Amino acid sequence: MPYQLQQIRSHRTFTCSDDEWLGWLAEARRNGWDEEGTQYDFPYQVDEEYDAMVDYLYNLWMILHLTREMFAWDGNYTEKKNQVVSESDAYYLMQALAGTWQSADRGLLEFLGEGPFRICSE
Repeated sequence: MPYQLQQIRSHRTFTCSDDEWLGWLAEARRNGWDEEGTQYDFPYQVDEEYDAMVDYLYNLWMILHLTREMFAWDGNYTEKKNQVVSESDAYYLMQALAGTWQSADRGLLEFLGEGPFRICSE
């Protein structure tokens, strides 16, 4: 399943293969990108999972499960869990890729320049 990235403000999306995303992350790290780590978006996850049409206990269990995931979150960029990349992190990722890797997709660089984004779940 490819990576789908979504801008927080405009909801614009960018899609790339797993190999492309992992390659870009590795290249940015080689070029000095000092990653901040992603943020687990607990309110967004609750909105995605909560279902008013099901039993209260199920929703309570789901919220407890999401809370456990949030506290265990390690800030990675590879899982597809609706995590958020901050504006400054996106900017520095773009800087690390711009002009240093001929294979960098111009669409990706423009996307990163627009600010914070979400790494969407499958």
